[in-house]
Amino acid sequence: MTQEELRMASAESLKVTHNIDAKVTGVDDRVRDVEGKVEDVQDDVQDVGNRVENVNGRVEDVQGDVHDVGNKVEDVDNKVQDVNNRVQGIGSDVNDISCEVREVNRSLSL
Repeated sequence: MTQEELRMASAESLKVTHNIDAKVTGVDDRVRDVEGKVEDVQDDVQDVGNRVENVNGRVEDVQGDVHDVGNKVEDVDNKVQDVNNRVQGIGSDVNDISCEVREVNRSLSL
């Protein structure tokens, strides 16, 4: 090869190298953009995770409240049962008194 051909080949090689360098730089910039977006997504995922933890805490609070309501309903049920038992006792007492009144009426009528 002649000197001129070597210079032209060298210039062409340099031109290709610069083009490749520019493309690599462009790829590098795109990778940085992707990295930034990945970091943004990671932040968003962390925010979602924090919100899920808050929701979980609220659900646990609601479960506790529901359990408390269940206990109160059970207490009310027990009290209603006690009232029912007392009413039945009063009913029995009324029946006993009614029988005694009948006996008194019968003995008075004889």
